[in-house]
Amino acid sequence: MDERHEPDEEEGIGTLIARAVGDGRAYAEAEIAYWRALALDRLADARAAAIFGVAVLLLAQAAAIALIVGFVMILTPYVGPGLATLIVVLVAAGAAALFARAALRRFRRATRPKDAP
Repeated sequence: MDERHEPDEEEGIGTLIARAVGDGRAYAEAEIAYWRALALDRLADARAAAIFGVAVLLLAQAAAIALIVGFVMILTPYVGPGLATLIVVLVAAGAAALFARAALRRFRRATRPKDAP
């Protein structure tokens, strides 16, 4: 319940100051509890997002492997298994190099100094 008191004329300044300090302390503790609860809630959301992100990456990697194996199987009757594997590996490595170059460019752009364009 609310423990507010109506000021009487008999209360001294010390009592009023003590009450104000107590109210300030209670307010500060309530704010800390609120921000702590909010941070823990956001942390739980971030944790769930990270778990889902890992699952997505694993499934995407499995799909990419299946696609690469499929390409090898498609090319095998035309050029043989060794050359088909080499072609698919070179194409996949080239695509990976292009993605790595784009990622590095974006990373450098994100970490550039403030005064750089």
